[in-house]
Amino acid sequence: MRSTALVLFSIGVAFVAAGQDPSGKISGVVTDALGGVADATVQAKDTATGKVFKAVASQKGAYSLSSLPPGAYDISVNVGGLKPFQRKGVAVAAAKLTQLDIQLEDTTQLSTLGEDRLNVAAAEKRHHAPSGPTPRTPEGKPDFSGVWWSPVVTDPGKPEFLPWAEDLMKKRQANNLQESPQARCQPSPVTRVGPLLQLVQSKDYLIDIEDDATPGFRQIYLDRRAHPKDPNPSWQGHAIGRWEGDTLIIDRVGFNDRAWLDRDGHPHTDKLHVIERYRRPDLGHLEAEVTVEDPGVLAKPWTFKRVAELAPSEEIYEFVCTENNVDVPHMVGK
Repeated sequence: MRSTALVLFSIGVAFVAAGQDPSGKISGVVTDALGGVADATVQAKDTATGKVFKAVASQKGAYSLSSLPPGAYDISVNVGGLKPFQRKGVAVAAAKLTQLDIQLEDTTQLSTLGEDRLNVAAAEKRHHAPSGPTPRTPEGKPDFSGVWWSPVVTDPGKPEFLPWAEDLMKKRQANNLQESPQARCQPSPVTRVGPLLQLVQSKDYLIDIEDDATPGFRQIYLDRRAHPKDPNPSWQGHAIGRWEGDTLIIDRVGFNDRAWLDRDGHPHTDKLHVIERYRRPDLGHLEAEVTVEDPGVLAKPWTFKRVAELAPSEEIYEFVCTENNVDVPHMVGK
């Protein structure tokens, strides 16, 4: 180890003495099926020191990692809607350019081929939410009514899945999510929210209408009723809400075990219990804290947070899944 360090030091001294920069560079282009991937972050980790270098791709996907000490680097790129890229042990020589073009592969396509990345980017985009005070109902409660952009996760939490649930998720991923209920016009994962959602609130009900989803709506009872003693098992569960000050707490039970819990493919059991806490701190934002409890798949409750922004100029259009779902035969897995 000491001799290697002396060699590298000697090389560096030689280049400095010759008036040359001893550092190396990695450059290339990040592409997918549609061409250059703009704003992709390329990360290079020095395997000897652990130091991380980053570069952001241009609008055409070009990137350049400069001032890299000679050595070996692990390269990684993660872009939503595309498979993660990783290349280990990329060699960088002193005062040399290493060319590395990065081709990102599509994940399982649940939309038009090549559009998953664009859909994810659109869902994660932050908008200019209107400002103003929190609207209120005649009863004085915050009024959640309106069309909202798909919420952005602000705190993903740290879910601890039981080994069998994690193994099943990995098998589903390895099989290209071939068994996805959503791919066959069945309901989306329990924790998923569509590109747009519309909330319609009255004294006794809150109706959640979602774009690009089946069945596309759910109803939350606000009339102080309790859950049925033996609820009919359903994909989205039975939901009741109660107020604690300006926070609406929605309690969901009575799930079947047929839906997936999340878009990664984790399962859930019929013991699933979901608690959602909603707040509207101002005109333009809707905050949600979601706690997922399921002793059959989680070692402990999982809590995550997300925020939606008001979309006053948007509307939800008709969505007929079977009309759009014309390529099911290609969901063949591996």
